[in-house]
Amino acid sequence: MGSINRGGVIRRNDNGTLERIGKTNTYVGSATLPDGKVITKRFRCDGFNEEEVSQRWLKWQGRKIDDDEYKDLEDDSMADKPSNMCPFSNEECTPACPVYSVPNSACAVKLGGVALFGMSTYLPNLDNGEAIELLAMAVADAVKARPQEKMAAAPTMEPPAEAQPTADDGVALFMKDKSFLSFVNLHSKTVYSQYKKLCEESELPAISEKELVEKVKKTYPELKGKGVSGGTVFMPA
Repeated sequence: MGSINRGGVIRRNDNGTLERIGKTNTYVGSATLPDGKVITKRFRCDGFNEEEVSQRWLKWQGRKIDDDEYKDLEDDSMADKPSNMCPFSNEECTPACPVYSVPNSACAVKLGGVALFGMSTYLPNLDNGEAIELLAMAVADAVKARPQEKMAAAPTMEPPAEAQPTADDGVALFMKDKSFLSFVNLHSKTVYSQYKKLCEESELPAISEKELVEKVKKTYPELKGKGVSGGTVFMPA
């Protein structure tokens, strides 16, 4: 006879047991296969009608089924499990659990897993040369894009056919698909060289290096300019 020993046994026979989980209206019944393997199925009821649950358990035990159907029953047992049941304690997820986060109204283990997933997703986008203090900013940036970055990532409007391209078009094209992380620790001459090349290839008018530095700092408040010999280096603000 198979027993699962998860809670108080309310019914028992030579084929298995029916046990109630804690003080809930959830029950787990077991049945023993001819080869000695014990399978289980979860039963729930309105209120605490144990007689009705017992009849369903006995009916389930007495089914004449083959090996494939036994597999289906095991799958049904998992599908029958409520989504708010804790995988560790097998109890419902409530503030009574020691790992429940009351301020967030959710399982602390689950919240930690979500945070780790977010970090692991964004880490590959960081260059090895970037400062470690940018990590926290990068994680926050991945969760919720800053308004300035959304503006920079937005596609530029195509000018009317009769309109002449302006220097602003070249700046917007250069900023497209970039974030403040694209400029951290870069020298203004390196940035301007990339910008100037893009303008020449796109046949767009270009602004000066000094003007471009001011445009970058205005677009990304997360950056500040550090004056060095021959130009500016972009640093985290």
